[in-house]
Amino acid sequence: MQAVYIRQHGPIADLKVSEIPKPSPRGGDELLVRVEASGINPSDLVSVEGRFPDAVLPRVVGRDFAGTVVEGPQDLMGVKVWGSGGDLGVSRDGTHAEYLAITRRAAGRRPGNLLPEEAAAVGVPFITAFSALVRLGQVRQREWVIVSGAAGAVGQAAIEIAHAKGARVIALLRDARERRVSDSPKVEAFAQSDQGNLEAVTRKVTNGKGADLALNGVGSGVFASMLGALAVGGRQIVYSVAGGKDATVDLLMFYKHAFSLFGLDTQKFDAICCARILQELDPLFESGEIDPPKIGARFPLVDAPEAYSRVAQGKSGKVVLLMT
Repeated sequence: MQAVYIRQHGPIADLKVSEIPKPSPRGGDELLVRVEASGINPSDLVSVEGRFPDAVLPRVVGRDFAGTVVEGPQDLMGVKVWGSGGDLGVSRDGTHAEYLAITRRAAGRRPGNLLPEEAAAVGVPFITAFSALVRLGQVRQREWVIVSGAAGAVGQAAIEIAHAKGARVIALLRDARERRVSDSPKVEAFAQSDQGNLEAVTRKVTNGKGADLALNGVGSGVFASMLGALAVGGRQIVYSVAGGKDATVDLLMFYKHAFSLFGLDTQKFDAICCARILQELDPLFESGEIDPPKIGARFPLVDAPEAYSRVAQGKSGKVVLLMT
């Protein structure tokens, strides 16, 4: 089979598609999935470059997939499945390949109303957003939620989920150029980092109260302004520090305002854990309460190096590999 198979870590420019043996399920509850589509995430670039300490070599890379069961327990033969996992493509073979061997607990039935490429693009962004908003943030109806990186994949997923849960969204963008990407009726207010107006915008739309929950996918660059925009009892969840890892906290303000701070690293979620989260997301997609990710580009597997390069350029929209 063809796969994005690496024998050593290195730059994205060195990636290539290789011919390797098709995996075989090891019996019991393991499946062989014919992969139809697989999303590419920024973490896949990190994986290729060797920045995950638990990575093994050689391996197939890739975390997200949508496909069809072609070998395994009879009750699952021909079933359309999807999945993701921080172990996939890092500590074991991943999803940027024509076939994937995986335990049945890690492959859930995918929503019937999603195209394979849409289902394959859900994984990392929606699992991250759902974990931040629902599992850690415990978002409630009518709460105000600040979504940083609102033009990115996780930000877009967070807007969908927050709106579906009845929350009210304030989108934090880098600049006005990102407005066209994130402009949505599901967003009630916009702030821009280049204008430093997050707290002012938040206080205005919340009548001075502040936001109840803030999702920080940037890091220290927005950490202080997010704290300043929170209401008493507000929560901030940090799920990325790409924009800086060092931040200072006014502890007097922190405890006087009863703030809560959480860290979230979905790379630590294995494929079984991710399957459980996708199972919770499934009815939201099936009902149309949340929309699937916007696909920015589709590439055949043979053009995977070009697809990775597009992700590295940071262009908007999910990039997906198509295997069929």
